[in-house]
Amino acid sequence: MAIEKWSDIIPSVARVPFSLYKHRHLIQKWWKRTQAYLNTGNTNIVVLGRPNVGKSVMAAYLYGETRNLAWDLPETSTDVEVKALTLEKWTKLVRVIPGQKIPTRDKGLEEALNTHNDLEGVIYLVDYGFTDEKEPFVKQGMIKEDRIDSIEKVRIQNLEKELKDFEYVCEQIRRSFSIGKSPKWLLIVANKADLFFDKLDEVQDYYHPKRDSKFSHILNELLSDVGRQNLKCEVVPLCSYERSFEWNGEVIETKISGETNRRNLAKHFFKTISNF
Repeated sequence: MAIEKWSDIIPSVARVPFSLYKHRHLIQKWWKRTQAYLNTGNTNIVVLGRPNVGKSVMAAYLYGETRNLAWDLPETSTDVEVKALTLEKWTKLVRVIPGQKIPTRDKGLEEALNTHNDLEGVIYLVDYGFTDEKEPFVKQGMIKEDRIDSIEKVRIQNLEKELKDFEYVCEQIRRSFSIGKSPKWLLIVANKADLFFDKLDEVQDYYHPKRDSKFSHILNELLSDVGRQNLKCEVVPLCSYERSFEWNGEVIETKISGETNRRNLAKHFFKTISNF
């Protein structure tokens, strides 16, 4: 004699809400992916940073696209990119804002920080000055005309540009708080860690709010203005893509020593962002 299932006691129609609840994470995941595909829905996480710092590559890496053999490094993006990124159980709608000072960036920032109601956090990407210039003629002009002819010189220039860009972003975050559309957290991601893997503590000291650097001072001013309890902040390293850095014949080789270390950094990234 077959044993009657207790679940059969309940009519099938009445079991639908329970089934939806049971599979709510999967349903939400595919809903967010649909929103990303259609470029609709409110931003949950916004990714910011200077041009060529690696925002698009980071998003592709975290989304798993870089494992595809057909994947190539993207060109400099001038459009807002939309991804559906799963963090533990829930999936978040992520928008990557171009770094160039163009109307697309201003519009993307305005919508993410001051218009949408579901913004949870801001990821600001940095690279410790290892920002490459993709246009050969621009690079040659910097080397020959501006005499930025060494890696250290280009790093110093890039770090200064990074400070100005971060100041601008901090102002936009302050404005977001002033109108009640504030994010809950800010994650500083030191990308291209393969180039400074032997100096992780040095780079941490430069970007961490509890240290004493130009970047730390700007970050601390923001946290003091909006309230540290209102905007949680963490700093993590990441390597989205291994590639040596070349400038005027000088080369810094990648130092991360394999996929295991890259994955450990990625795991730390996901753990940090999930704990906000």
